[in-house]
Amino acid sequence: MPRLTTQAEENNPKRKGYDFRIDNQLYRSAIGSGREMTIQSSEVQDAGVNVRQNPEDFTSNLGRIYSRNDFSGGSNLDSAHKANGKPDDVRRFWDSQGVDVFNTDLGKGYNVQLLHTTEKGQALSSAVNHMAVVGTRIYVSDDETLYKSDDGGNTWGTVTEGLTAGYQIKGLATHGDLLYITANNGSAGEIETLTSGGTSTQKMSAAIYDKIFSVKGQFLVTIGSSIHSYDGATTVGSAIITLPSGQSFTDVTDAGAVVLATATDGRIYSIKDVSGTFTAKGQTEISGEQPTCIVESQGIVFYGTKEVQTGTKVIGRLYRATLTVAEDLFILTQNQLIKQWDVDSQDNSPNALFTTRDSVYIGVKETASTSFLWRYYLPTSGIARYYKASAGGAVHNIVSVNEKFLFTVSSDGVYKQTSTYEQEGFLIAPPADFFTAENKQFVEASLEVEALSDSNTVELHLSNKYESINDSTDSTWDLEVNVLSGVGEEAVQLQRVARYVVAKVVLKSPNQINSPKFKAFKVRALARPELIVIQIPVNISDRVERPYRKPILVKNLGETIYQSLKEKEGAAITLELYDPAEIVRGVVEKISYPIQSNPNVGSVTQYAILTVRGTRQTTFSQVTSGNVPGVNGFGIMRFG
Repeated sequence: MPRLTTQAEENNPKRKGYDFRIDNQLYRSAIGSGREMTIQSSEVQDAGVNVRQNPEDFTSNLGRIYSRNDFSGGSNLDSAHKANGKPDDVRRFWDSQGVDVFNTDLGKGYNVQLLHTTEKGQALSSAVNHMAVVGTRIYVSDDETLYKSDDGGNTWGTVTEGLTAGYQIKGLATHGDLLYITANNGSAGEIETLTSGGTSTQKMSAAIYDKIFSVKGQFLVTIGSSIHSYDGATTVGSAIITLPSGQSFTDVTDAGAVVLATATDGRIYSIKDVSGTFTAKGQTEISGEQPTCIVESQGIVFYGTKEVQTGTKVIGRLYRATLTVAEDLFILTQNQLIKQWDVDSQDNSPNALFTTRDSVYIGVKETASTSFLWRYYLPTSGIARYYKASAGGAVHNIVSVNEKFLFTVSSDGVYKQTSTYEQEGFLIAPPADFFTAENKQFVEASLEVEALSDSNTVELHLSNKYESINDSTDSTWDLEVNVLSGVGEEAVQLQRVARYVVAKVVLKSPNQINSPKFKAFKVRALARPELIVIQIPVNISDRVERPYRKPILVKNLGETIYQSLKEKEGAAITLELYDPAEIVRGVVEKISYPIQSNPNVGSVTQYAILTVRGTRQTTFSQVTSGNVPGVNGFGIMRFG
């Protein structure tokens, strides 16, 4: 029984009349009139009307559309097209800075605008700062100095209070029209009240009073590692909760049924008003983290934590939870991580939370020179970067007066929202690949904006590098669409081939008087055929024809060839054609039955049609020696 020649037995199979190989076995073709070999790209299936990810884009145009016209779902979505996606993903993005993605003007359509800038209103030198609002008057402390502002933070003046010289202000709390102040020097302390008219009265001086909180018409004060009730006059009760030595309470909030207090021992304590007496009613342990701040909004509890690392690095996190009562104990359940800040060599711990009717704000130092307020939007459960302070420090206080935000940056100052807009802001959308790992041909892109004025512009930058989402200044961002006037919507032709496309929208307002309003972006792509189909007529006769030699007959050779082909049907193979030079990795899709050709004079050729579907691989030129650098590494070498 004849056998097939293998690649190892022939250094130059083409010279011996072989036309291709399958894995290590060599074959001759039967190409001729009516028996042509074909190499063609596999057909690409058109998606037709694509509504899987973007229901707003009904199109019968060729290709697929990636677009977004709503970003109110918040940041931190790292892939637009993924198998476990959620319905709300079509409203989410990866990152933003300097733009407002949540606000919608009442009675007007949704758009993205630039945020207002902030400016330093009052310099602060101490890392210990506290802020309180009595009516519309704002108080802020700086070590032992107290400042006030009666015009929303535009101007500030020093307040004359009756604190003992050398006492550092440790806490401020509001009760009616009174400001309560706690202060100490490490060995003695006092509690003082200050009226709107400037009258100062010392209330207590029996202990080293630290923080003070106004809750449920009463007060809580901390003394060392203990927390006590205080009646606002001359009585401080016994300790409600005493922490282990060296630990302290960090924040307190009224959560409705109970008061919640965070502490450095990694617990959140519940304190209930039982017949006018504050009583401990349970605790929730936050494993491995220290709760730093807490607030309640619309029945949801939000709290920040920090996880201290070696060196100067501190990881910050924001959680949401639900207050649950079990056997008369109040604990937090359904704890859910909202956002984590993790930057090397930075203290990213959150230290202040502030709530409005629809949002929760948290302050975080992100770099050595920038701190931000982040906004968690309750209607969509989305979070995004918000107001920026051009100073790197912990944000310990956040308030809102006259519809403007003010917050303190430790050892720097009080920052307040202005009426001018940021000069520039960006929004980075999640990378899109249309649920396929194949390369796509991106053919056009467009932007939609509201009519531009005052030299405002909106730009669309694209990148095909997935990791570019982590750096808004990455070198792979290319400006593709620049809308200078009108409302955009003019498609720009693209010449991009890649698996991913990442979009960055940049809003610019040179004069900062008003903001451009961005509505939507769109990128269209067509799938590129990566599979090819090769059909080869294979000689399965007993007749062996070789270049420059007489044909010979090998009995049963055709049957042997045919049986070897049948064994490969449906199998993964490597096909190499010698002319034209092609290497394809794929599967043998089918083998046709032998076909008797129309016999020419002297010809008894039989052939079968071999169909292979797969992907092209890199081909290498023939070389005369294996001593060429890298050739033996590729494993493809020929002589002659």
